Amino acid sequence: MKKLFIIISCAVLGVILALTAAFFTIKSLDKVIDTSGTASHTSSLAASTNSEPPKTESEAESLPDKNPGVELFFSITEPKSRKFTTKSESVTFKGSTNITTGVFLNGKPIKQARNIHGDFTVTEKLEYGNNKFVFRAGEFSQTFNITRKYTVIKNYSPKSATYDSGKKFTVSVTARKNATVTATFNGKKITLNPENTTNDGFAKFKGSFTLPDGNLTNLNLGKIKFKAEYKEFTETYYSKNIICKKDKKITKSNNAVTPNDSDYINVGSGIITEIVAPQAETFSGKGSKDISKPYYNYLPKGTLDYGSAEYDTVKRDGDTYKLITLRCGKKVYKYRYDKPPKTKVTVAKQYVGTLPDHNELSVAALEETQSNTVLTLDTLWKAPFDFKLKKQSYNSDYTVSDVTFSYVDITFCYATKFDGEVKISKDNPLFKKAKIIKNEYDYTLRLYLKKQGGFYGWDAYYNKSGQLCFEFLHPKKITLCDNKYGADLSGVRILIDVGHGGIDPGTARSTVRKYSEASRNLYLAKLLKAELESIGATVYMTRENDKTCSSDYKTEMLRKLKPDYCIAIHHDSNNSSRLNGIGVYYYYPFSKNAAEYVLDHSFDTGLYKDKTFKWHYYYMSRVSVCPVVLTENGYYSNDYDYANIKSNSANAQKANALTKGIVEYFSSIQ
Repeated sequence: MKKLFIIISCAVLGVILALTAAFFTIKSLDKVIDTSGTASHTSSLAASTNSEPPKTESEAESLPDKNPGVELFFSITEPKSRKFTTKSESVTFKGSTNITTGVFLNGKPIKQARNIHGDFTVTEKLEYGNNKFVFRAGEFSQTFNITRKYTVIKNYSPKSATYDSGKKFTVSVTARKNATVTATFNGKKITLNPENTTNDGFAKFKGSFTLPDGNLTNLNLGKIKFKAEYKEFTETYYSKNIICKKDKKITKSNNAVTPNDSDYINVGSGIITEIVAPQAETFSGKGSKDISKPYYNYLPKGTLDYGSAEYDTVKRDGDTYKLITLRCGKKVYKYRYDKPPKTKVTVAKQYVGTLPDHNELSVAALEETQSNTVLTLDTLWKAPFDFKLKKQSYNSDYTVSDVTFSYVDITFCYATKFDGEVKISKDNPLFKKAKIIKNEYDYTLRLYLKKQGGFYGWDAYYNKSGQLCFEFLHPKKITLCDNKYGADLSGVRILIDVGHGGIDPGTARSTVRKYSEASRNLYLAKLLKAELESIGATVYMTRENDKTCSSDYKTEMLRKLKPDYCIAIHHDSNNSSRLNGIGVYYYYPFSKNAAEYVLDHSFDTGLYKDKTFKWHYYYMSRVSVCPVVLTENGYYSNDYDYANIKSNSANAQKANALTKGIVEYFSSIQ
């Protein structure tokens, strides 16, 4: 029992001595905290707790708290954002960390005292431009990027506005005196001029813009950009969107400007529609569809007419098209898409204005070149016209059973005067005579053909002098000779339209075969080119390698070259593998014979089990400068046809047959 008492007493005494030692240790640590709130351990203390060499004062301050159980923390509560712009001259930081941990700002210990909780407040001066502040406490850091902005612009106007069309409005900026101040709006940049100076070193700068007129709807013209430069400082501000109201001069309906004829449509009299594309395909003005028909002509760039304010909308292949109704009784696209790649193309623009109440024409010249008959007309203004092959009947699918037209009628809308005479020479290869016919509301020029169906292509355009020109293609003369085709095509110009290419491989069915449609189109086209050149023809190709050619690229090439003949090389495909054979297509009646000869010779090769011959609205064939023939030289979806598509020897036979068809066409028009 006595032993137990002694053991317990010793244990209690040991606890008391340990607590006493701990108390004096804590008191000793309190004494090494200086007034700046940083730890001031002496070198002897550092040596007694660490076997490494003593640390310098700044290094010691950066060490995290080594006391076991004490977690190092560091936070800055103000400012809330680490990156911002201000006009203030200084910034104040508020933060907190362990009282025993040193705090550094941009590598130097902060001078401001911390309270017993480790809280600190630091105020720093800001220079103009970017100011970077890096705080570090132990292993933690926080970085602030603060930009002090120099006030160059104090105010600006307008901040937002809605104006009437055609209105002139003032813009103003209050900026530093002697600053350079500009305003940019609706594509125009102006320099503002100072008008008066205020006592605080600023001046008011002013300028003006004029809003457009003739707009059919309210226009969102975007923002005004205000910019001022002073010494090395620049400041920019933007207004909200500026709205220009629609023109008030639009007349919804005015019967006086629309002829009382079934071919014309009253669309009002305030909105002018101008064709801005090289040509605009026309459609029926009475419907709401964009159905291509062989008896609707295109209108050349520059054509003007009154148009509808409301549009017909057509959706096709995921795209939306807008149709404008013209007073002349036709519809045209407002815009369309050129592919591939998909590009939006403006066909017609509209604006408010007034057109003459009638048109006047006079014959300026009728000339014959080796390739064309060219009629040039002076006009009062660029009114639309209607071009028809008469008298030609069409089947319900727009095919032609027989080519029966024997004259061409060009009706000039709104014309009340037609001066001069169209004198046709006896040697003209196309026309035998001309007649000017006065109608109730317009004039028609009738050109009689020397031969029924003897018409080979036409084009219309406004020349540099603003005159309306019609070009009519002459039948190209060839020489019979002793070669495998029996003819010399010297002087004949032929364009081969090579289907697809580049990003467009052709029919999707061809992608699962060894050869893409684009590659075999090119292969056959090159063989055809070689055959035609061997008998003297000058041959062009829309592509000679695997490149992307858009629809507009090809049609413009055709329009500019104006060859004597154009043939398009394609291959077909169908969901049904049973369909097979050669397909040949045409659009205008004057292209029918050119297509039929190619069909007959191609089918005679024995390479095809079936044939198709009909009308088609292929985009190249709708260009009227010459006969255009579309060929589909077998089906990728049919195994028998595909065997011939990939066969080099079969392609050589196809090229020979196409050449024979082209030669026979030129022989037939001599």
